Amino acid sequence: MRPSRVNVCDLGFRWGSCGRMRIIYFIWRLLQLPVRLIDYVVVHELSHLLEDSHTREFWQILDRTMPDWYERKRRLESDWQPFCAFRIVG
Repeated sequence: MRPSRVNVCDLGFRWGSCGRMRIIYFIWRLLQLPVRLIDYVVVHELSHLLEDSHTREFWQILDRTMPDWYERKRRLESDWQPFCAFRIVG
C-alpha cells in the first residue's frame, strides 16, 4: 500500500504521523538525523498504512520489515539531540 501524499512540516515533538487519508507527515528535523534513524521513522509510518494502531500486528509488520527496529527506536529516543542543530526559537 502506498501513501496518498507525503508532507514535511512541523509536528512539534513527533517524528512522523500517518493520517486517515493515508497521508504521511514527517517533521522537518528528521532530515538532520543519521540515515539509519530516518529509515526507522519512515518504515514505522509506512507500517501504519497496514495497521493503524500500535497493536501486536503492527510490531510484527515492523519486525518483518526491519528486524533491528528496536535498536534504532532506542537510539532515536536516547541520542537524537546532538543531531538536531537547527531549532525553532519562538
